[in-house]
Amino acid sequence: MNKFFDTVKSTLRGQSIYRIMSQQALREESPVLTGRVIDLAGGGKNNYFDYLNLRNASYSSADIKDRNDVDIVLDLTKPLPLGSNSFDAALLFNCLYIFENPTLVLKEAGRIVKPGGFLLLITPFVFNESPEPADYWRFTGQGLVKVASEAGFKDIETVSFGERFTAAVYLLNKFLLLNFLRPLFYFPAMFLDKAVPVGVKKNHPCPLGYLTIIRK
Repeated sequence: MNKFFDTVKSTLRGQSIYRIMSQQALREESPVLTGRVIDLAGGGKNNYFDYLNLRNASYSSADIKDRNDVDIVLDLTKPLPLGSNSFDAALLFNCLYIFENPTLVLKEAGRIVKPGGFLLLITPFVFNESPEPADYWRFTGQGLVKVASEAGFKDIETVSFGERFTAAVYLLNKFLLLNFLRPLFYFPAMFLDKAVPVGVKKNHPCPLGYLTIIRK
C-alpha cells in the first residue's frame, strides 16, 4: 500500500513513470551504504536520496556546475579531483549515456571508491534522446556488464525496472499534460508489465532502464 501511495504522490509532483520506477528499484535493491557516499552527477540533493539505503553515512553531491546545493564541482570527463579509495560508495544516476567514453568514466569513478565499496548506476534503456549536451548510448543489461568489466570490475549485478507497457507510457508522457490524470495510465501499465510472460522478459526484455550494482 505504501508503494501505491508513493506512486500517486510522485505522479502528482510531476515525476515521470521512469523516475518513479527507478526510485522504487533503488529502494528495493540498493545495498546498505555506509561511510562517505558521493553522488557524482547529482546536481544537488535530489529525489533519489530518499530511496537510498543509508546507515551512518555522510552524503556529498557533485556536479559540473557550481551551485549552492553542490558540495564538489567536477567534470566527469576529466580526472577527478578526489583521492583514490576516499569514498565508500559513488553514485552515477542517469548520466552514463551522455559520455563519449563511458568505460573511462566508470574506471575513474571506481578509483575513488574503497575496496569493498559500491558504485551504483541508473541508466535508461527506453528513453527519448536527451542531449546534455550530447547523448550517445542506450545500454542493455549485457552492455552494462561489458563496459563495467572493461573498466576493471568483476562483481556486477544488473536489475531492470519497468517493461513494455510502462515503457510505452513513458514515451507518451509528454502528451499526458495533467499530472492528476497520469495515474490512470501509470497503474494499468504497471499491472500489464507484470503480465508479460517470464520467458519474454528474460529473452527479449524491454525495460525502462537498469539499476546496476557494482562492488569493488
